[in-house]
Order: sequence, then structure tokens, then C-alpha cells
Amino acid sequence: MKIAIAQMEMDIDKRVNEDVAIRLAGQAARAGADLLLYPELTLTPFFPRYPAKMLLGMGISPEAFSVGTDDPVIGRFAGAAGDNNIYLCPNFYVKEEDGRLFDRSYLFTKTGRLQGSCDMHHIFTAENFYEGDYYHPAREPYRVFPTPFGNIGIVICFDRHIPESIRACALAGASLILIPAANLSDEPLSVFRSEIIAEAYQNNVFIAMANRTGDEDGLVFAGDSIIVGPDGNVIKEAGPGEELLLCDIDTGEANRSRRQRPYIAYCVPDSGVYDYLSEEGDEVRTRPAIEDVYMAMADFDAGDPKRLTHFTKVYYYAHMMAVKEHLPLRLREITEIAAIVHDIGIHKAEQSFHTTAGSVQEKLGAPLAAKLLSDMGFESELVNRVSYLVGHHHTYNNIDGIDYQILVEADFLVNMYEDDTDQRTRENVFEKIFRTETGKRLFRQLWPLE
Repeated sequence: MKIAIAQMEMDIDKRVNEDVAIRLAGQAARAGADLLLYPELTLTPFFPRYPAKMLLGMGISPEAFSVGTDDPVIGRFAGAAGDNNIYLCPNFYVKEEDGRLFDRSYLFTKTGRLQGSCDMHHIFTAENFYEGDYYHPAREPYRVFPTPFGNIGIVICFDRHIPESIRACALAGASLILIPAANLSDEPLSVFRSEIIAEAYQNNVFIAMANRTGDEDGLVFAGDSIIVGPDGNVIKEAGPGEELLLCDIDTGEANRSRRQRPYIAYCVPDSGVYDYLSEEGDEVRTRPAIEDVYMAMADFDAGDPKRLTHFTKVYYYAHMMAVKEHLPLRLREITEIAAIVHDIGIHKAEQSFHTTAGSVQEKLGAPLAAKLLSDMGFESELVNRVSYLVGHHHTYNNIDGIDYQILVEADFLVNMYEDDTDQRTRENVFEKIFRTETGKRLFRQLWPLE
């Protein structure tokens, strides 16, 4: 694909900036570009340089520079994308209907459709960057958008200094990450450049950063927009002034890089560290979430409050243990889903064999769990492991993984309480079954030593 960067000098007049940005869309398209990336705050001067109180003292509301979510300018950029058959990624100061304000980048497709948007997560506040006075942090995780050229992530300005931001997009499958920026000429630009190079190399991704340029009442923006490949090599750099930077890249190189030098493959995508969603078509993460499994199981057990409350308690204990035992995100998901569906065979056991014996539950439950999860769209690896756990959760002599161990402990915690198990039996279970530190702690919170 050919990527273009609009290194712009902003006027105080929002409409002037808008017209320049739209004109650049046509210019980039005529040059053969597939995508045009704009700098941070494409429509306005860099107002966060001033504390909000200073502007208020001059009678200027912090909202004066914002656009609403239904502002005509959004439609104009969408139209420019469609008219010029080019992806556009501008960045606006956006006011939501609830009054909250965000530093937001949009992605418009070649057909003029708004594919989605991303907000800044980490709000920086320092001299010349009083952004905490203006922006609310993102409410949604990082998102990655599929395109014919590969998956694209967006990380806004300061967020790139937080390594987990770039990595979250890479873990969600991004081949190319776009960064709208506002870097000053007196900032440590050599460090910033090295940072982008290292992040591209470490995460096996292309990174394109579009910077502002020009002198805004003594605040000088550096330009120096840059495109770096997944091998850490700088492919193209802009100078200090206004420029439409054009560059051909092969986004498939990101995937080839991951096979040859799989740095990103060794990262454990813990959801407590890497917060992201991937997008397929028009829907965000078509793959079901834990909440979807919970509701599906609630439908399965509808009308049976005893079973509903039982698996809810087991699920929550399993969740707590998975988090406190620092399970990787993938293993934690398996553990929690297994906890939700672990007793899926009990109704059939009661109806067909008039028993709730564990061995019968296991035998009947495994195929039911597999069907439920497969029908929901989960991949075979997860389905196979969860159905195995369901088919063995009353078998204690061959526990072969931490997910299995946590499921057994969580189920015992709930069963011993619901069955009002005597102290001697409980202590015997504690001695023979409990292995995780979190499980032992939860046990002793329920039944302290006398």
C-alpha cells in the first residue's frame, strides 16, 4: 500500500484547516496513496498549550475548539474519503452528547464509511501540554481495524510513550499503527525517533507518525514525521516544514517478521496490562466475550435459580483466583468459561438417569459444553480444553494444569458451603485438594482455623 502523511501547519481558523485537510486528501489520492494520516488536532491551533483557566479568563470556553459527534465536518471528511477513494485518518477534539470531551481519531474507508474511532487513553499534563484540562481518557480499549492492506491500529500522541499502547494494538493483530502527534522542536526528538524505531522492532509492526509543523505564537512544532518498518528501519522521514510525505510499504512484511523473529509471540497478553479489542467488518470483536457465555449458560439453566447461583459463585471464585494467580489472559479466559459451564451436564443427568453423580455429569457435560461453545463461535482449541475440564471437574487424581486446579478449588469452595460440609471433611479436602495460594486464602476466609 502507499501511505501518505499530511504534515500540516495549522491556522487559527478551523475552516481554513478543514479546507487544507480536504484538499490534501485529493492531492494524496492523485499521488496514488491508499491512506492519508493527519496530525493531532487536525482542525485547530494547539489550544492545550494554555491552561483552561487562562482561556476562561479571556472568555474562551474549553469547548470552543470542539466538534460534536454529528458535526458536518465528520460528514465532509467521510465524503472526501469516498470521493477520492482513499482511507482518511484525521484527529479531532470531540464533544460527546453527555458533555465529555475526547482527543479522537477517526478512520474513514475508501467508500466514505466511518469504520470507527479511537480516543487518547493517557492524558498528559505539563507546561505547553495542559491536556488534563481538556480531555477525558478513553472509555474503550485500543481497537484494530481490518482493511484490504492489513489490520490498522491507532495510538494518539502521548499514548505512544506508554509501551503497552503499541503492544496492545500489535497483540490485536495490527500490521500498521498510525500515530497523530504534536511534537515540539525543543523536545528530545532524537529520543522520540529512537522510541518509534524500538517499538516497531519489538512489536513487529509498521509505525507511521504524523506531526504538526509551524510556529503557533512561539510554540514551534517540529515536523519530522516518520514511517518505520517492522525491522526497525526508518523508511521515510519528513523535514521540518509543511509536506505531504508519501511512502510505499508492504504490510505483509509485519506478518513475515513475526514468523522470522517472533518477538510479539512471546508476549503474555494479560488483560490487566494490554487493553484492546480487534474489529472484523462492522462489529467489534465478533468472537464472544465471557459475558456472552454467562448469558448463554443462564439461558440454559433458566428457571433453576439454584444452578444459576451455583455457577455464578464458582465463576466468581475462579475469576478471583485466575487474576490473583496471574494467569495469562488466554488461560484465564479458559478457566472462567469452564467455571461458567462446568455443571452443564447436570440437568441431563437428572432427567435421563435420576442422578447428580459427578461421573455422570462429566460424561454428559463435555459434549454439551463443546456444542454450546462451538455454536457461539469459539475456536476449537478453547472448546476442546473447556470441554475436557467439564468432563473431568469431579476427577481429582490427575489435575494437569492451573486452569483445572482453579476450577476444582472454586467448585469445592461453593459445594462445601452449599452442602454444609462438616469441618473434618472440609479440612481433609483442604489438605488433599487445595494448591493455589489464593484458593487457600479464600478457604480460610470462609472457614478459619479454630
